[in-house]
Amino acid sequence: MEKIAHISSELKDWILNTLKSGVHPEQIANAMIKKGFDPIFSYKTLLKLMNNNPIETVIREPRPYLYEIPEICKKGTIISTSDRDIKVLMKIEKPFIVYLDNVLSDEECDRLIEISISRLKPSKVVDSVTGEIKTASGRTSSGTYYQLNETALIGRIEQRLAELTDFPIENGEGMQVLNYKVGEEYKPHFDYFPENKIQLSTGGQRIGTVLMYLNNVQAGGETIFPKAGISVTPKKGSAVFFHYGNSEGQVDRMSLHSSIPVVEGEKWVATKWLRQSEIVERF
Repeated sequence: MEKIAHISSELKDWILNTLKSGVHPEQIANAMIKKGFDPIFSYKTLLKLMNNNPIETVIREPRPYLYEIPEICKKGTIISTSDRDIKVLMKIEKPFIVYLDNVLSDEECDRLIEISISRLKPSKVVDSVTGEIKTASGRTSSGTYYQLNETALIGRIEQRLAELTDFPIENGEGMQVLNYKVGEEYKPHFDYFPENKIQLSTGGQRIGTVLMYLNNVQAGGETIFPKAGISVTPKKGSAVFFHYGNSEGQVDRMSLHSSIPVVEGEKWVATKWLRQSEIVERF
């Protein structure tokens, strides 16, 4: 197979940022070679970038995302779990978004808020280039994480979501509860990870999200999918499921989304991120 002897502007930016983060150039070159780049080209490119010399980049046309129907979209308009009937209110195909009602009871929503208030800490993000977990001005909420089955309530909801989505409990990250005060938001972002930060031991790539609304927001706080032109108003007990990873390892850039600022009142949500395989190493 012919070795790759050109790079995209995105790869150039990644290399520069990785060098700045302190990674040894040889490690970067070896990573490029493993991905199919010509060894001589890899080392020459790194040398030029380290010496601030110009290099030519090519515009890479991404392969169109291949949409695969997730199991939840094959279950009809009423999805029965072992303890609850969940209603499908809306389906969108590109990106795959399902708006669901009756996912949580009012009592479950209230209890999740109650047990989370004292645990809240400033929310963090995953850097799209380095994969570093850090606070950022674009995400101004507070949140807390729960271990799988940490409480009877968490365990019951985890089981329900597994039956709803057909993703095993072991493929899910621990549930996160978030609180947004007036003016707080999460600017447009993707839930999936940078390609260089995917690890099989931690379940591989994120490929789906269940976002559960724990209260009714008086004004603002909608979940926006700007590329799809969709806005979801928070409704207590309802949820949005969106799917953005396929069996070929592609991710769907149409899944870009944001939580716009709360205008009046506050917003509480619970988030469940789903991985492509079992999470063996948990933190």
